[in-house]
Amino acid sequence: MEPSRRWGDDRAILDDEEARRRILDAAARCIVQRGNTQFRMGEVADEAGVSRSTVYRYFPGRDDVLLGLMLMRVDHALDELVRSLAAPDDPVRSVPEMVLARVESVDGDPLNEALFAAESTAVATALERGSEPIVETLLRHYQPLLDRWKAAGRLHADVDPRSVVQWLHATTLFLLAPSWRYRPAADKRQFVEQFVVRALVPQIRQ
Repeated sequence: MEPSRRWGDDRAILDDEEARRRILDAAARCIVQRGNTQFRMGEVADEAGVSRSTVYRYFPGRDDVLLGLMLMRVDHALDELVRSLAAPDDPVRSVPEMVLARVESVDGDPLNEALFAAESTAVATALERGSEPIVETLLRHYQPLLDRWKAAGRLHADVDPRSVVQWLHATTLFLLAPSWRYRPAADKRQFVEQFVVRALVPQIRQ
């Protein structure tokens, strides 16, 4: 076996989490190089320096690679987003940022642009299959905020945290769809403030 492929060999000392991360990093490079998600598993293996069987050991197919990559990126992005909120005790100011920061992160980022390119039709399938893991990731980052807001009376008492994050995620995907993606940022903010914030936060002036 070639030295460049040794880390994927059964003899290599490498934990599963690190192996998955290296494969996902390789997939990300392939996607950027192509400008879309129409990569082949063999390309990922070559980029990672492993055999295709090693890639398939961790990811049964392309949709699984895409979902793993998106979950990894969402997890990192949400960690930064929550820490950067300017007014973490105020849902009126924070909820728009929780949606719009993810929307605005696409343009100008080569990987995000490739993931949401018109040719990246496989992303929709991956998102559908991975809706529950994505919601779990969102909930892990957002539930402490939601619980704090609810305890302070800043959210409607009958809202469920899981439903809220599902709503926020659906809104994000809606604003990334072709019909909204290229609209002015002010229009997107108005949409979130009018239809999301008012639905979640009591005593918002009409």
